[in-house]
Amino acid sequence: MNSFKNGFLPALLLLTIIIAPLTGFSQRKDERKILATLRLEEKYWSSGDIDGYVSLYAPLDSTRMILSKGAAYGKDSILAFYKRYWPKEKMGKLVLDGEQLERLSRKFYYVTGYFHVSYPDGRTINGRYSSLMIKIKGRWYLYTDHSG
Repeated sequence: MNSFKNGFLPALLLLTIIIAPLTGFSQRKDERKILATLRLEEKYWSSGDIDGYVSLYAPLDSTRMILSKGAAYGKDSILAFYKRYWPKEKMGKLVLDGEQLERLSRKFYYVTGYFHVSYPDGRTINGRYSSLMIKIKGRWYLYTDHSG
């Protein structure tokens, strides 16, 4: 029994030392990918590319955008909403900042921050957003999106 402890405990300690940084590396890598997705949101929105913008939503029927009077489910419904209520000339320039990322699991992150939309005439719209991000085949997508 004593030889088991003498061999097992050092091996367990070594394994912990090796795996712990890898877990942190994986989390940082995921967070960099999520932030890159947010930068794509800004790029697509600011260029008036609704199709590109909606391509950042997860390709799942349960993907949703929370609206003041309910929710739009699935990419097709979300795309239809944006095309109806946000024509290109109404989109403006989007900037997201103040991001806070909270890892919920290997597959989900909760992201909050601020949005700012500015228009050529000087008007701006500012608010908060929250998103649940989902990882599918190594890529991060918006799964639940809410802003207000």
